[in-house]
Order: sequence, then structure tokens, then C-alpha cells
Amino acid sequence: MSVRKRNEFLEGDESDGESDNGYDSEADEGRGAIANKRRKIDAESGSEASFDGVEDEGEDLEPVKAVAEDSRFDFSKLGAEEEAELEQEDEAEISQSKRKKSKAQKELEAAAKKTRKSGVIYISRVPPFMKPQTLKHFLAPHASKGLNRIFLTPEDHSQHQNRVKRGGNKKKSYTDGWVEFNSKTEAKLAAEALNGNIIGGKKGGYYHDDIWNIKYLKGFKWDNLTEQIRNENAERAARLKQEIWKTRKENKRFVEDVEKGKMAETRESKKRARREK
Repeated sequence: MSVRKRNEFLEGDESDGESDNGYDSEADEGRGAIANKRRKIDAESGSEASFDGVEDEGEDLEPVKAVAEDSRFDFSKLGAEEEAELEQEDEAEISQSKRKKSKAQKELEAAAKKTRKSGVIYISRVPPFMKPQTLKHFLAPHASKGLNRIFLTPEDHSQHQNRVKRGGNKKKSYTDGWVEFNSKTEAKLAAEALNGNIIGGKKGGYYHDDIWNIKYLKGFKWDNLTEQIRNENAERAARLKQEIWKTRKENKRFVEDVEKGKMAETRESKKRARREK
């Protein structure tokens, strides 16, 4: 019994010691609650901060939403459209060049065909003072398919001047000429029908009683005539150049002879003067 009391006493002392030491369980529990509350608040604030960081990171990492496409700014088909337009332009240019070539070829073929069908007559003597329009007027009835070109050789300029000086006619006159018919058959028939016959026309006309001198040139084309005229002009120019060169040479020789004669006369006069002295 004494032992239990002693123990109770001892227990009482211990409790007293604890009270003496200032231990207050309620205060301790209050402080613990306050600390726990602070830890909870810190934890909640930390969790909120972490969640905010996560949300920020999520916002940074969140993929950008696709903006609604506008057809005005859609350039995906631009390259293909440009290529198609360029191809169309190239095709148009090629077709246009083909059309031009075909047109030019057709024109050349038509001209060659027309040249093959044409015929040329030669008039060895053109009636005096007859103009190309008058000649065409007289030949037109014999060319139902038409006349093309006419070339008449004018008379020499010196002959024209001499005639005018003598009081003759001042009109131009032609020596010979060529006329191109669109049909070689008509040209041949006209030459056969008119050659050696009078020109005719209105009675009492200036050329009524004059006679035709016409010949059909077989296989002769207008290109041959132009080539012939070109060659004749070149020959005429060469002859003129040669004549000018000869004239200049003769004039130079004449001047040299005159100067030599003057020098000889001067020497003779000086010799005479010395002898007289």
C-alpha cells in the first residue's frame, strides 16, 4: 500500500515538475495548430504558384490555333496558275507564228502561181509621146484577166533637149516597153492579133493610124526584166564612170601640157634676154 502511495506521490511530483517547467499542453496544441495552419497556407500558396506556373507553361506550350483562311491571301495555287498562263501564252504565240508563217507561205505560193500564169509582151517601138496610161487603155480590151505592170524606156535626155531646142514637142517620149499580162495565153493572143496592125481607136485620133510592133516573149517573166534593167543600169553606170575617168585624165594631161608650154616659153624668154645683154 505504501508503495502505491509512493508512486502516486512520485507521479504527482512529476506532473508538478512539468507544470513548473512551464509546459502547457493546450498552449502547445494551439501553437501546433497555428503552425499546421501556416504550413497549410504555405502549401496552398505554393501549390497555387506551382499551378500558376504550370498554367503559364501550358499557355506557352499550347499550340496556336489555326487562323481562319482568307481566299484573298491564298497563294498556294499562284504558281500553278502562273505556269498555266505562261503555257497558254506560249501556245498562243506559237499558234500565231504558225498562222503568220502559213499566211506568208500562202502569199508566196499565190505570188509564185500568179507569176507562172503571167505573160510578157515586148513593144519594140512605142508610138511617139504615148503615155503608159494610154498604152494600157489600148491593150485593156485584149486582157480580160487584167494587166499587171508596164515599163517604158524613156528617150535619151540629150535627144529630148535637142528636140526642145529645135522647137519640137516638149512632151516625154519613150523608145520601147514591156507589158505584163495576168494570163500568158491572153498575152500571146494579143501579140498575134495586134502586131503589124494599126492601133485604131477613135477615128481621127492621134494614134489611130500608127502601127503596133509587138512580140510575145516566151518563157520571159517580169523578174527577168527587172534583172535585165538592173544589169543595164549597172553597165550604164560603169560606162559613165569610165567616161568620167577618161575625161579627167585628158583634162589633167591637157593642164600638164599647158604648164609645160608656159615653162618652156619662160625659159626661152630668159635666154633671149641674156643674149640681148
